[in-house]
Amino acid sequence: MVLKRIFLTTARSIVVLLLALGVLLLVAYAALGYSPRYLYNAPSVATGIGAKLACSMRYVMAHDEQQAASDIRVYSPLLGLLRYEYDDQQQQVTAAMGPFRRQADFLPNTGCALQYDEDVRERVVWRNGHQASAPWPQGHHVDELDPLLQSRLVAMLQRDNEQGQDTRALLVVHQGRVVAEAYAPGYDENSLFLGWSMTKSVNGLLVGQQVLQGRMQVDEDHLFPQWQDERRSIQLQHLLHMTDGLAYDEIYDPGKVAPRMFFQEPSAADFMLSLPLRHTPGRVYEYSSGASNLLAHLVQQRLAEPSYTAVSVIAETFFQPLGMTHALYETDNAGLLMASSYLYASARDWAKFGQLMLNQGELNGVRFVSKEWVEQSLQPNSSSNRPDFGYQWWLNHGHSHARWPSLPSNAFAAQGNREQRLMVLPDQELVMVRLGWSPSKYPTDANMAEIMSWF
Repeated sequence: MVLKRIFLTTARSIVVLLLALGVLLLVAYAALGYSPRYLYNAPSVATGIGAKLACSMRYVMAHDEQQAASDIRVYSPLLGLLRYEYDDQQQQVTAAMGPFRRQADFLPNTGCALQYDEDVRERVVWRNGHQASAPWPQGHHVDELDPLLQSRLVAMLQRDNEQGQDTRALLVVHQGRVVAEAYAPGYDENSLFLGWSMTKSVNGLLVGQQVLQGRMQVDEDHLFPQWQDERRSIQLQHLLHMTDGLAYDEIYDPGKVAPRMFFQEPSAADFMLSLPLRHTPGRVYEYSSGASNLLAHLVQQRLAEPSYTAVSVIAETFFQPLGMTHALYETDNAGLLMASSYLYASARDWAKFGQLMLNQGELNGVRFVSKEWVEQSLQPNSSSNRPDFGYQWWLNHGHSHARWPSLPSNAFAAQGNREQRLMVLPDQELVMVRLGWSPSKYPTDANMAEIMSWF
């Protein structure tokens, strides 16, 4: 009995201490001017970010614990306070901050997601193709690199990292052939890289495939039965252009809609469907990961019921014909492909999406989207504030000044957080991939212009 009382007293003391530490943290941040909403949501968001990203970095990208913690910490000093617990047998990661804890787990088909009460991911089926030995772009194999271009690209990667850019992969495709690739220590042609928002551009191609097959039209409205008010006027092209007008802000402070969608809701689509309209559709461009996730939800609804079963259809009809042998596309707990952010692929596989666009919608003898879709994807949108954004692709024309002044006006790109880049220069028949974890702005214009000068 004495031991039991000692144990209970000690346990209560530890709980009180942890709660006190949590309160002290909140008081400290309140003193720095953070709002009550921020403070209320900060522990949930911070531990959610830590658990989700650490899980994916460990079990999808094969990073060690130190690398994962270092990469996560760049987003906020608050994330440096997280403690991580790894269960390699169960493939789970817990992130803790004081008494607050969140857990994420890995599944082979769908990668990592935060744990919620309802989770259909075990029923999701994803299969990569089986053409790893086939030559690029049918598969993953690259026979011979250009020695001069290779030495130049290696030097560029070294220069990047001497300047603190943390570039992990560079790859160049010219006239349909991989001619040079360079990797930082610890990475190679088989490494999976998180594309972040480059995933949005891939999702634009998936929408284009549905248009080609007659399941969608760019000017259709009444997209979701949940929208029985003025949101019925939102068209497919508005979501593609991020001119939908929904009350969504790409701000990642705790308490805002973006972190709630990613780290506090089991279904990204259900949350986005609940948001009201803020602007007349088509008039104002506002960057929106939420719009991209709604597009993925619509694609999956049109392909299959229940919609999570569409993941296998997408794998078989899109990713396998592309020869995507080194890729993993994460879903949320509702089985929605997280089209805003969570596609992982090798540098060679990322380059295939650029080559597909360069080929006017065709690759490996398969037509994925129409030529018209590629042309429409690269046209400016109708907004009054930022027209140089197409169907989930960033454009170098359409605005008052070029996005990349040293590159041709018809250059375009997929771009992602931490300065991920998939650049396409149609006139030069060039596709260029840059993957890494930059803490600051990457010199895209200068580096891509230098690469262009090599040809």
